[in-house]
Amino acid sequence: METVEMERIIKQLKPCVISTIILLLFSGGYVTGQSNYSTDTLVLVHVLYRHGDRTPSTAGLWKTNPYYNESFYEPYGYGQLTNNGKRRMYNVGVSLRKRYDNFLGTTWNMNVLDAWTTNYNRTKMSTSLLLAGLYPPSGCLRWRTNLNWQPIPYNYLPVSQDKELSSWACPTVLPFIYNTTSTVERLKAYDGLISDLSKGTGESIDYISALDLYFGMLIQTELELPLENWTKSVFPEPFKKYIIDFYYIETSTKELRRIIAGYFLKKIIEDTQRKIDGTLDPSGRKIFLYSGHETNLGTIIAALNLLDMQDVPGYGSHLLFEVHKIDDVYGFMIYYQNFKEEDPILLTLPGCEAFCPVDDFVRLTLDIIPESDDDCYKVE
Repeated sequence: METVEMERIIKQLKPCVISTIILLLFSGGYVTGQSNYSTDTLVLVHVLYRHGDRTPSTAGLWKTNPYYNESFYEPYGYGQLTNNGKRRMYNVGVSLRKRYDNFLGTTWNMNVLDAWTTNYNRTKMSTSLLLAGLYPPSGCLRWRTNLNWQPIPYNYLPVSQDKELSSWACPTVLPFIYNTTSTVERLKAYDGLISDLSKGTGESIDYISALDLYFGMLIQTELELPLENWTKSVFPEPFKKYIIDFYYIETSTKELRRIIAGYFLKKIIEDTQRKIDGTLDPSGRKIFLYSGHETNLGTIIAALNLLDMQDVPGYGSHLLFEVHKIDDVYGFMIYYQNFKEEDPILLTLPGCEAFCPVDDFVRLTLDIIPESDDDCYKVE
């Protein structure tokens, strides 16, 4: 096509379309900095991520703690993102932009993306920041010349209704943990830790409340607020070991996996199947974002036995459930970005290959996919 004719056609197009065409003309199928990865076969992406760096919540502190008062965490407040957390989540968005640039296109469209978050300030804010890095405005969406940002909506449910991302709200979780002999025995191995925590804090700590205390201690060290001497016997070890082991404890039975991980997996499977058969609404959907907590990542990894976790999923860590179409077969490729390496690492579901056909993925996870809401709400 001659240059004059090309210029004539471009002038007739809308500004937003022009910017997209220019990008496509000068970009290939491969992602910048990831020469072995191509989006050419990509059909859909599900991204599950942990929020950014934060201040401690009151549940993570104890009243005799010298740094209990909220004034130490101003101007953020308890349990809120810090500036480091904001930068981190913006950069996660930038990294997703680099990975999926050619797949997503640069112009934001409400039909392409669907974002969900738990009902916490830090996960909502993390989503806004990630979206800012993923979709900076271009063309006609640049609504203010000195502000490279555009508002993009996200969704959330009350915790009590959020089975996919807040499964601990299901009243069946604790009974399944405490009424199962195998899980109780594994918890008892940490009775010494629980006793030390109770003595040190002067409070009655149990297996569940201990979980928040670990992150309170960890955040204090991140903020360079010194811990009391008594904590040296519990932090970072054996406390860290307990946190990691708890991901496996809370997914150690089929009943628990159905509740803790099953509802999320059910959603990504159903959305993927709808995308394949053409009934996903809107049909142009390319990416789902899910903003959660370290426990969301830890329990999905544990429930699917994707790897032997040695660390707690860090701030901004994310799982990528990519749906590819290769040789007319649709399948999942699962990646984990824990920032130990530059690029996300490819994981393999036991019983399948790295490229796991959707039918095989469904078959391998069938016994932990809940059939109805009864798994969440019905306590026998």
